[in-house]
Amino acid sequence: MFLDRFLYLLICAYIVLLPLLPNKMALGRINIPPADCILAFILIGYFVKLLTSKECRSRFFSGIRDFITNYLTVFMSILALMMLVSVSYAADKKLALSESFRFISYIILFFMIKYEWNRKELLNGILGSYICTNVIICIYGIYQNFTGFGLSDKFKNYGYTKFKITATMDNPNNLAAFLILAIFPMIMLAIYEKKKARKLFYSLLAALMFLNLTFTGSRNAIVGVAIGMVILVIMCSLKFVLPLCVIAGASLFIPEIRERIMAINDPVQNQSRIYLWKIAQKMIKDHPLFGVGNGNYVSLYDKYTNIYPQYKFYGYSEWPCHNSYLKMETELGIIGGVSFVAVLLSSLIKVKSFVDTTKSKFYKHFYIGFLASMVAFYVMNLVDNLFFVPKTTTYFWILLAVSQGMMYRDKKNEGMFLS
Repeated sequence: MFLDRFLYLLICAYIVLLPLLPNKMALGRINIPPADCILAFILIGYFVKLLTSKECRSRFFSGIRDFITNYLTVFMSILALMMLVSVSYAADKKLALSESFRFISYIILFFMIKYEWNRKELLNGILGSYICTNVIICIYGIYQNFTGFGLSDKFKNYGYTKFKITATMDNPNNLAAFLILAIFPMIMLAIYEKKKARKLFYSLLAALMFLNLTFTGSRNAIVGVAIGMVILVIMCSLKFVLPLCVIAGASLFIPEIRERIMAINDPVQNQSRIYLWKIAQKMIKDHPLFGVGNGNYVSLYDKYTNIYPQYKFYGYSEWPCHNSYLKMETELGIIGGVSFVAVLLSSLIKVKSFVDTTKSKFYKHFYIGFLASMVAFYVMNLVDNLFFVPKTTTYFWILLAVSQGMMYRDKKNEGMFLS
């Protein structure tokens, strides 16, 4: 019982602390990511629980049976296997192994939430921890916008804004993606919540998220918000069209938004990404079947810019691809690229199925919003590697796992009732 509570408290702590802790902490001569240490303790604790608890082993083997027959987790497993295989031919094997283990950690976290912590009260606590994280990030983001506290110099004194805030997410685009995953669930809860105190809380949090998105100065954030709002209108009601148009029109009076909208088609600002994608195309042409190895676009970037100097930005080295889909195709070839897209499409289908079947109004409204966030997040990954930023994408897998845990639990309870 103590281990159960301790592990659950650890997972909630991990959810809250992941974006707040530094990326690395020096321990002697070794730099250790503190959030990864918490996750390691969770994994070790779960393994101990498997050894000592018959009920846990029963849930584990029942989960394994579901895991290997569920098309979402089958595609996730194929992608993970392809990542591990790619280590054998990657130029930078350490990086390939590191990124492979990172994705496998998402799968293990998904597994534990879906099959071990799938009681409603536990899932409520996980979502509550996630909302708490967003409150902290948003408050800090507002403070950073007015003070510049904790902000790197490279995100200060732009022509169209004094600061491009990052909060604790290292980069404005990372913060924008983190908030996009949360803002539409909060909007849906703000609209449909009946209790006034909760409605006010969700409304204020959604407003804080919108302000933070504005203060990131991210063009990708504007695209994400626009796409997410359109998806909400399509899924919910056309009565939201007029408010959406009013909000869109009013936002043009905000200088940061207006300037970034005007810059969306700026060829000068877009040129760097176009060059990165050209390099990706060259790698795909040279390694179409299996790719260059997980994470190794960055490792081979300098080599390819020496071969194709017309795509080189002088002064920059080991740049990432800035497109998650091209990254997967470049690094894992056809099998990896197709598996990655299959995982994303399967995730959408599974969440839509959960929305259609859940009897909980809170979860229905939250996950209608999350569906809009997913589509927006997918589109944002066309111009960034957001699926490979742990402080952002971990929450994608956690929220997905919560929905699937609820579905799995309901299905098992229904089966017990029918039998």
